[in-house]
Amino acid sequence: MAPTRSPKRSTILDSCRTKSSNHKNEETSPPLYKNGLLNASLPARSELMAIAKRNSTNSPLLKLPGEIRNKIWMFAQGYHRIDIGKRSRKRSWPIGLTLAIYPMNAATHFPRTFVKPTFALSRVCRQIYVEASSYIYTLNTFGFDGFASFDRWAKDRALGQARLITSINMPYDYTHLYRRGFRTSFRRKFPNIKRIGVDEHVAFFSRTSPDDTIEMAEQRIVDLIKLKEGADILVDWHYGVGAVMVHY
Repeated sequence: MAPTRSPKRSTILDSCRTKSSNHKNEETSPPLYKNGLLNASLPARSELMAIAKRNSTNSPLLKLPGEIRNKIWMFAQGYHRIDIGKRSRKRSWPIGLTLAIYPMNAATHFPRTFVKPTFALSRVCRQIYVEASSYIYTLNTFGFDGFASFDRWAKDRALGQARLITSINMPYDYTHLYRRGFRTSFRRKFPNIKRIGVDEHVAFFSRTSPDDTIEMAEQRIVDLIKLKEGADILVDWHYGVGAVMVHY
């Protein structure tokens, strides 16, 4: 069963470069750090600080021990495969990006209990934003339908977001640009990246002769990625929702 679409646009697709043309909105927009992330700090004696303290002691959720809260945030925000692509089947301009969300390492059929997340948890209050917002980028794998979608999405990430990303599924067509030096290393885009997924078709079509096995082609690709990204990078092979992950 295909995942249902969220009625609201996900924050994952928001562009950090989009600025409001309304001067009034700019004056009331929340402050940001230089890295583009929200500055959630408050003056010690402000009314908002008093509200935040009251929430932390009165809310059944927020007054739980920190270890338990973190497990809840991680379960709600992480462990998904997020596939991003150019919006289609709609006549709209400018053309935007859309996403589909799947359980990490899901089988061919979705579990009946799977509920597609909206990643809106961090909008509830400042405390949850501070504690939970980073998990969207650190605990999920991001995949793309092509190099255009990936380039656009990566360009729109705030510096603070880019530094949190740890896992990317490289699009098939992007791999050819990457291998030929037309794209920079992932480490330059995402300094803390730990895993790069490669489409299984890349190895199949990279064989140079009938005697060249898929395993040999895969090893050449793995060696190239580790040369560009570092020996500690994890290389996976992905293909569809029910892919069996092979680690190197």
